[in-house]
Amino acid sequence: MAELNLTDLCDGSGNIIVEKLVDRFYENGILLFKDPRLKGFVSALSVSPDNRINGQHHSLVSKNLRSTVPPEEFTQLINGYAVVKQVLRGDLVVQDWASFKEDLISAYESLSDDNSGQITTYIPGLSSYDIDKWSVSFCSIDGQVLALGDYKDPFTLQSVTKPILYGITCDEVGSDTVHKYVGKEPSGFGFNKIKLGYEEIPHNPLINIGAITVSSLVRPDDPISERFESCYAKYKQLASGINPNGISFNNVVYLSEKQNGHRNYAIGHYLLNKGCINASSTGRLMEVLELYFQLCSIEVDTRSVCTMGATLANGGRNVFTGKQVLTTSTVQNTLSLMYSCGMYDYSGEWSFEFGLPAKSGVSGVIMAVLPNLGSIAMWSPPLDNYGNSVRGLGFTRNLLNRFKTYSKPDTDSQSVFHPFSSKRATFTKHHSLVTSVGANRKLHTAVPPRRDMHTMARLAVAGGRLVGSVARRVR
Repeated sequence: MAELNLTDLCDGSGNIIVEKLVDRFYENGILLFKDPRLKGFVSALSVSPDNRINGQHHSLVSKNLRSTVPPEEFTQLINGYAVVKQVLRGDLVVQDWASFKEDLISAYESLSDDNSGQITTYIPGLSSYDIDKWSVSFCSIDGQVLALGDYKDPFTLQSVTKPILYGITCDEVGSDTVHKYVGKEPSGFGFNKIKLGYEEIPHNPLINIGAITVSSLVRPDDPISERFESCYAKYKQLASGINPNGISFNNVVYLSEKQNGHRNYAIGHYLLNKGCINASSTGRLMEVLELYFQLCSIEVDTRSVCTMGATLANGGRNVFTGKQVLTTSTVQNTLSLMYSCGMYDYSGEWSFEFGLPAKSGVSGVIMAVLPNLGSIAMWSPPLDNYGNSVRGLGFTRNLLNRFKTYSKPDTDSQSVFHPFSSKRATFTKHHSLVTSVGANRKLHTAVPPRRDMHTMARLAVAGGRLVGSVARRVR
């Protein structure tokens, strides 16, 4: 108990005051009553209504919780709950949650009145979105969550499905096999351009022609229903978290895409003609396209999207379930492609300005990944000329302008945002990014000489290891 910060949680007899304990979780961004990791912990704090003490705080009454817990019992109770110990030690990845939350809210509110842009009309199922809908959700790799605006409103993944499909397929058949059929380079063309790269294969898997190619590699000998279900199960594993109903399927959008996806049908026939896809007939081609349309029509909200992104930020391990959904090597490759190819024809500008792996979709969604820290999901239907959410871009710019980018001052080749090293990115109360190394948790501040900025830019995506762009708050 001595190693934990419990003094301000205890009464005069040393008992843990449950009301203050609950507040500690929420003050640090952990949604105690929604977090699936803490279901057993909450249950252990509960009592039967018959044993309730009169005069308890209303929040404890509504959750059926005890008013206090003896210290000896509490010591036994927290065993097996690593996140509880992290909260009590102040050892969460975003340590200054109050300031970080304030920045997220301020950036969100700064875009609330921006209705510029146009809603997608070429997919009729998307044309009915309300231009005023606006939501942002954040999830850290420790499960710290904030959801703002219309976070309960559903929308379809659209092109955000592409990096997920790519990752699933790489783990299924191997990265080398996937890249026999699809390249790794930005195309320099529109996302729905009917054009192959220099090796007569699609430039990358994050444009339509590449994603349709990847779809052809998903269990090609299985019935279409089983092919979809195998992918859908992975999507649900990636998104599993505080919102158990946060992922579903929108049949209206699917039928809309199937009936109006003439350019995608043309892309499919072009690929079949060029021998680029694993489909031996027009009939098999239709199944490939149906699978692609179905995966674009998976319905989510910003809470489930940021959980998917946090799973990528966490090296493929779901933050809330602990399940390794994608391999770390696949996640590295996926993040590299998102960094260079994820934002349609704006990808180069995005990577230059923001330096984060991200993917957007014409439903108005953007999923941005901060490796080793977490993920931000944004949704607002009005799009710019590139097909990216106007509010989403403005929010990201507003938020990241509050921070500066730093690296370690020594010559260590590992960046502070290396997503799969033993280091762990951490926000301090002054918004400095530090890392903890090894079992001793030694902290190193991340403040480089100015000349190191150019080195960071060159190393940003080397080997799929991204240098993060959020380190010190701009005062």
